[in-house]
Amino acid sequence: MIDSIKPEYFNPYLGYKLDPGEPGLANSSPASLSILRVAAHEAGNINQFKSQALKKGGIVIYTDIDLNLKKRGGFLAAVGGKSKAVILYRKEIDKSSSQDSIYESQNTEKNANEKVDVRLRIEKEIQKITNELRAETDPEKIKKLLNTLRSLEIFKSNSSSLDLEFVLGLTLDLTV
Repeated sequence: MIDSIKPEYFNPYLGYKLDPGEPGLANSSPASLSILRVAAHEAGNINQFKSQALKKGGIVIYTDIDLNLKKRGGFLAAVGGKSKAVILYRKEIDKSSSQDSIYESQNTEKNANEKVDVRLRIEKEIQKITNELRAETDPEKIKKLLNTLRSLEIFKSNSSSLDLEFVLGLTLDLTV
């Protein structure tokens, strides 16, 4: 008599349990689809972590999904999984103390000084580029200098607090 492979032995159904308080359905799946099933569930958990972080004003720095794999029937199957997320929350400052108000006023003065400094540096860079334009004869270099000059004019009028090196590193295509 010929022994046949029974499907229930070759591709068994695996049952899953959820952690207490974890949302979702604990559906079973065949061993052949178990990795997809568990990975999708853990990806849903990661999305929940991201959603909670967004609601509470946090930033997700790192996420990780670990699957516990074992041989079940004729397949390598996921028998469990774990998802992790590292979330960074901003520390709330108590504004009731007088020391915090001093810190806040110093901080706003510092920000105003930084904006003026960046603006002055942008104006100096604009002056430098206009001087280079007067002396330049190569049409390609003139085109690049004009593009940089336009970008600097935009950032100057925007009074951005971006660093000048960052602004100069940007290449904006202003052609329409």
